[in-house]
Amino acid sequence: MFQRRLGLHFDFHAHPHEGMPSIGESLREEDVREICREIRPDFIQIDCKGHPGWASYPTKLGNAMPLFALDPLKLWRRVTREENVKLFLHYSGVLDGQFCQKHPELSILREDGSRSDSEARTFGFGYADGLLIPQLKELAGKYGIDGVWVDGECWAADPDYDPETVAAFEKESGMVISGKLPPEKGSAEDTAFRDYCRELFRKYVRHYTDEVHKDYSSFMITSNWMFSDHMPEPVSAKLDYLSGDFNPWNSVNSARLAGRALARQDMPWDMMSWNFRSDREGCAKGRYTKHPRQIMQEAAAVLSLGGGFQNYITQYPDASPRMDEIRGMKEVFDEARKRLPYCYGGSILPETAVFLSKSDRYLASKKLFGRDGLDGASGLTALLCDLGLSVSVASEYDFGRGFRLIAVPETLKSLGDAPKALLDFAEKGGGLIVTGVNSIKEFIKAGLPAKVEREYAERRLFFPDGKTPTSVYSSCVLSAPGAEEAYLSYGDARKEGEVFACLLPFGKGRIALVGADVGLSWDEARQAGHAIFMRRLAGRMIDPVVRLESSEGCAEVTLLLRDGKMFIQLVNMNGPHADKRVPSFDFIPPCRALTLSVALKQKPDRIVQRPCGRELPFVWDGERARFSLDRVDVHEIIEIAKQGKGA
Repeated sequence: MFQRRLGLHFDFHAHPHEGMPSIGESLREEDVREICREIRPDFIQIDCKGHPGWASYPTKLGNAMPLFALDPLKLWRRVTREENVKLFLHYSGVLDGQFCQKHPELSILREDGSRSDSEARTFGFGYADGLLIPQLKELAGKYGIDGVWVDGECWAADPDYDPETVAAFEKESGMVISGKLPPEKGSAEDTAFRDYCRELFRKYVRHYTDEVHKDYSSFMITSNWMFSDHMPEPVSAKLDYLSGDFNPWNSVNSARLAGRALARQDMPWDMMSWNFRSDREGCAKGRYTKHPRQIMQEAAAVLSLGGGFQNYITQYPDASPRMDEIRGMKEVFDEARKRLPYCYGGSILPETAVFLSKSDRYLASKKLFGRDGLDGASGLTALLCDLGLSVSVASEYDFGRGFRLIAVPETLKSLGDAPKALLDFAEKGGGLIVTGVNSIKEFIKAGLPAKVEREYAERRLFFPDGKTPTSVYSSCVLSAPGAEEAYLSYGDARKEGEVFACLLPFGKGRIALVGADVGLSWDEARQAGHAIFMRRLAGRMIDPVVRLESSEGCAEVTLLLRDGKMFIQLVNMNGPHADKRVPSFDFIPPCRALTLSVALKQKPDRIVQRPCGRELPFVWDGERARFSLDRVDVHEIIEIAKQGKGA
């Protein structure tokens, strides 16, 4: 199957408007050819149908834009085929304004009794059979397109209170909700109905992918954000790859969480960064194009996890590409391409994981598979990565796969049955860090011998070194009989401290309870005290395979296994990538003077810096190889070449 390693994504969500140009009027063959030859992407993904529902090519299915100077798909397809570049399309699925306005009976019924003007129903496959499947077959057959990136899907899906959907739910579940819609939030009926609507969405995706693949088996399909951090569950549809476009305002940290969730699915995957920021999420008023150096850091956050990378640049309203912005991607792709042999398709060694609960996600999310409620998990992932740990993301279905340490972020609603299974993981020898008042209470209910004595919504305190004042959210005072260590916090440095965290022996393993939402605290207001304390605590829980023993600057470490070889990925996480006041920047302070050691069963033949190929001198003590690296500007890779192996 084709590997989507490096790609460019263009779209413009076509819709009629005053003064609009004819589609294709300034689209030039030489521009398309320049993109293929100079940027050399593996694939290009262009607009086909956006959220408004208007097709930006002259389709025969009734949703084409009114004015065309030429057929843009024919031009893009001809040139990309001649240049040996795959062509994919951006196609909005569930979100389709045109279809919903033409067929209001096939749009969802909201909880207030109104019809959505943009969100199609998944029940009964009216939208899939009426438009989506015929259009995808037209694109695969008539145009010979290689695949589609279906947008506006799981992240846009809402419960459908249409009488037909409700009646089918009542028949299947035995529950009666007619006449009392919507069910009370959080009730058994509400939870069951939302789960029913989630399964309707899964069936819808299975239906259209299976139907299109019957006629076009090589046509590659994904549904944006399925089986990711938005939807942390096993893959249950025959998608050809997984993908998602991460937060353009906090891209690096968004990629850290989402990329690790996608990487656990054992499928080809890629992620898309946006090449611009806007004022939609707190930036200063305006639209800001990112500098290529900035995008390199975002690309490294994905490539270092074994995934593919694509960058999103909008098209002009007539479907022509923004060449002034696209040309800046040459430098990004040239550097990324050098690193692909040492990262793409690799898998993260299952050592440390952040637990992302499906149960809590679905109970807390406003939508069926929403983007909300991920801040705590994102912050905890970033914090552990910033400490130099090689981090994965695990959910209920896979947290037992070889992990030595699992960290649980603050619970928003409920972890379901997960605490019992996680306690069993610890009892058998695993390390478990539970953060936040609500999470600790969930584990106490499951049988953990501890008690929450007092709670604070927000508290300024001193972490255990007694020197570093900091602030935390959802803080509490704990007691736990038999604790190996109790860590004291000081609301007033002049008075006796209270137990803020503790380390418990539990069977063959250990459990650390941290009485604060350190993930959300790190996400919203990073403070030195959090890193000092969590580094100390993690050091009591795990001796990682790769130790980042020292570094001037923040270097992320990921241990990637690829083709039987070990590649240590080092990504520079310095710079203002999470600062909304700095939408574009061209300088990232390098990480300097790095010292690392790696635990190995035997002395390595060589340790090689990639992609430059420089051999690094190392010291072998019989268990660990210790070596140094002068600097990491963006993304460097260390290959551990075993005896007789390695280039």
